[in-house]
Amino acid sequence: MNNLSFTRDLGFYATKKSAKLWNQHSGLVVEWFDDWHPILNEALQNLPEVDDYPHELFRLLFLIQDPKRRRIALLTENKVPVAVMGLRQGGSYSWEMITQWTLPGFVFPVKEGYLETALIALGIDLRVAWWRMKSSVPIHPLIRDIKKTPTYRMKCSEDFEQYWRESNHFKSVRQARNRCSEFTFDVDLPGMAEWVIRNWIDQWWGNFDPEMQEFKDKLLVANYLMAIKKYHTLVIRDNETPIAGATLSVHGNDLVAGVIYRKPEYGRYGVGNRLIDLTFQWAAQTGYETFDIGGGQEYKRRWAPQEGERLEFNVCPEYLYQVKRFVNWGREIRYRILNRNQKENTI
Repeated sequence: MNNLSFTRDLGFYATKKSAKLWNQHSGLVVEWFDDWHPILNEALQNLPEVDDYPHELFRLLFLIQDPKRRRIALLTENKVPVAVMGLRQGGSYSWEMITQWTLPGFVFPVKEGYLETALIALGIDLRVAWWRMKSSVPIHPLIRDIKKTPTYRMKCSEDFEQYWRESNHFKSVRQARNRCSEFTFDVDLPGMAEWVIRNWIDQWWGNFDPEMQEFKDKLLVANYLMAIKKYHTLVIRDNETPIAGATLSVHGNDLVAGVIYRKPEYGRYGVGNRLIDLTFQWAAQTGYETFDIGGGQEYKRRWAPQEGERLEFNVCPEYLYQVKRFVNWGREIRYRILNRNQKENTI
């Protein structure tokens, strides 16, 4: 048995074992499904739609073909559904939500008051993105490795330009307005969401493939939410040619930045700055309360003040956590041995 298969088998054994141990005292019963089952439809009918995201969108996200394993967990208490959790395999034995970084403020359909219990009750190694959530990260000994990233947003009733002057960014905005004066600005043109997502993925991943999971997930969400007016695509065009675009989700009465792309050859025009400038203006004119530009990149603080954070954390039972430490120790030893042998062979 090679190191990788040993790690995977050990991880799955530990996951199964820890889940069994935890569920003995969590108060919830967890039933696992590899495929969608009619019982899950019945369960969803008894659960609220979080932030008005339809249950049908959650089901469609799970049904997307994925090279990584996907599973559904139905959690019940006294035979009453309290959560339906869609998961995909993130590593050799870790998991993540199928909604991860795709739907702001949403992780899975869950009955009010059961979010923390459901996360813990799975008894697996789980990475969770906590993005625009109404509640803070649950406090629990098994919730570990919390990572925080500042986010930036501004109310649409505020004076954008005054803030940009204070952040020494208005000169760049004004230059972009002048240089892009001949370009046109459009909202929700057919096919533009796919154009932006496709080019954004190709820019950051390279060798774009329409079967890439990131592309399929984001495109499904875009097409579904556009149909119910909860998703928009803003684009700048040079005559009929799109040269820059941004995707945006509607979360409550806020506009939330998704992905942004500009053609590199138009960088000298400042089309990226012009697109964000126009997005702020459009958000205010359309009546949104706040434009949330997100976090993770330093340039965003020039556009809006910091307000809030996005977080990631790990939910991992103690039994499995110790297995992970053992596996990581084994990998480190193996790496050192291979590295030493390589050095000896080159002498």
